[in-house]
Amino acid sequence: MNEIRGTLFAIIKGKGTRSEGPEYFINPLHDYKDRWSEILVRKKTHMWEKDPELHKFLNKKVLIIGEIIETKSTITVDYSKVKQIE
Repeated sequence: MNEIRGTLFAIIKGKGTRSEGPEYFINPLHDYKDRWSEILVRKKTHMWEKDPELHKFLNKKVLIIGEIIETKSTITVDYSKVKQIE
């Protein structure tokens, strides 16, 4: 398992459709900051649902523990644990 620290935020995707819902991202603070301005955090719900574990930490600094999937052009975190940091 890997760790990423940063500020969690959401963007509403699919506006006006039945699958409208939040997509979660983190603005990294440390290790990944030089390479990525934002990292997709894979949620554990349907596209149209809020992820209750992620949603309660919106606009807060968090530590995300999980599997990081990084390619040349994308990076995604498949989280297993999220907690608020200062």
